Amino acid sequence: MANILIYSNNPQLTAEWMHALISDHSVTRLLNARTEYHADAVIFDARKLDEDTSLLAVLANPNTRFLVMGSNWPEQKQIEVMVHGAAGYCEEAEAAQLLKRAVDCILKGDIWIRRALVPKVIGVLTGQLQSSSQGNHISLEEREKLMRMSESLSAREIEVANMIRQGENNRSIAEAMNISERTVKAHLSSIFRKFEVDDRLRLAIRLKEADQYR
Repeated sequence: MANILIYSNNPQLTAEWMHALISDHSVTRLLNARTEYHADAVIFDARKLDEDTSLLAVLANPNTRFLVMGSNWPEQKQIEVMVHGAAGYCEEAEAAQLLKRAVDCILKGDIWIRRALVPKVIGVLTGQLQSSSQGNHISLEEREKLMRMSESLSAREIEVANMIRQGENNRSIAEAMNISERTVKAHLSSIFRKFEVDDRLRLAIRLKEADQYR
């Protein structure tokens, strides 16, 4: 049972989201996202971000997984919250059917976003990384390290890594490779360790960087 907080001023939405999760998790309201709190995940009302964009900084908390709930939010905003650290985006209209699945997904370390947006998120993150290092070309030592990381992957890990780049979740990877989700998670843990990252988006960036130096 995970500790879930709901950050919203809308009592009807709060009640709906709580109802969808309360049977499997400990769910309470979060009154102020800028105060110190401990939670496995936060259900974050997108209206809060519409009202105050500085709250995007809250999503960078590495100790909590954030699922943003919006109503027909444009793609660019969905991409923006993922770039700032959110683990997923879900439509309010789909909450009754999908909220529990979305929360379970991000708690397992997956991301919850339309598959078509994954390459766009990776593209933005890669662009930011390149912009921040303009004028500081990657050293030969760093290139060699990146190549060693790539070469250290087993054949099965390469399969998993390539599907991560395509935006596949653990379940679809397990089905495609005819293995259990537990085995997928084990492969992912090994890949994360080898590439010195802790989430699949950063892994995809590292893999894209490695491609540039092959």
